[in-house]
Amino acid sequence: MESLNFRIAQSIASSLANGIREKGQASLVVSGGTSPLEIFEHLSLATIPWSNVTIILGDDRLVDINHKDSNELLIMQHLLINHAKTAQYLSLTEPLLDVPHLKLPFDVVLLGMGLDGHFASLFPDLLGQEHRLFDAEAPHEIYSSEIPLGDPPHRRRTMGTSLLLSTQRCILLVPNLAKRQLLDHAHTDADFPLYYLLNQSRRLIECSDTHF
Repeated sequence: MESLNFRIAQSIASSLANGIREKGQASLVVSGGTSPLEIFEHLSLATIPWSNVTIILGDDRLVDINHKDSNELLIMQHLLINHAKTAQYLSLTEPLLDVPHLKLPFDVVLLGMGLDGHFASLFPDLLGQEHRLFDAEAPHEIYSSEIPLGDPPHRRRTMGTSLLLSTQRCILLVPNLAKRQLLDHAHTDADFPLYYLLNQSRRLIECSDTHF
C-alpha cells in the first residue's frame, strides 16, 4: 500500500504539472524541519518538468546555509535532488528578496506546525507585537525577526499568513496524534497562531491526516 507521504508527494506533483500546463510554470512553497523530508524525497523522483518549477521556503532560520539548523540545507539535501535538481530555487534568506519578486499565486504551499501552535516562523511570541502577520487579509509581507525565535532559537525570516494563503492549495502537515489534538484545540483558542490559519475564509487548509 502506498504510504501517506507518497500520496501527498504525488498530489503535489500533480498540482505542479497542472500549473505548468496551464501557465508554463509552477511554484512550490515548502516547510523546513523534519516532518516533510520523506515527502521531499518522494517528490524529487516525480517525472515532471522541474526546470519550470520554482521552489522557495515559507520560512527559514537566519543562519549560514551550511549550519546544521538551516532549512535551506535540508532542501538542498532532500528535495533539490534526483529529477528535482533542475528546479529553480529562491532563497528566502536573501535580504533583497521581497514580495514583488514572487509570482503569485503560488501553486502549492506546504506548511508544518509546532506543538506551540506555530506555523512557518509565526510563533506565539509574535501575536502581540506583529499581529498583522496573522491577518489573512493584510498586505503581503516577508518578515525578518530582530530577536531569536523558536527552538532552536534563531532570528527568522518568514512569509506572513496572507502571503502563505496566496496559493491554489495549502497543505498542513499533521503527522501524529499529538499534533492533531493540538490542531483541534487551536480551532477555538486565539492564543495559538494556528487559530488564524484555520479561521480564515480565503483558502481551504488541507490537513494531511484527513485529506489524503
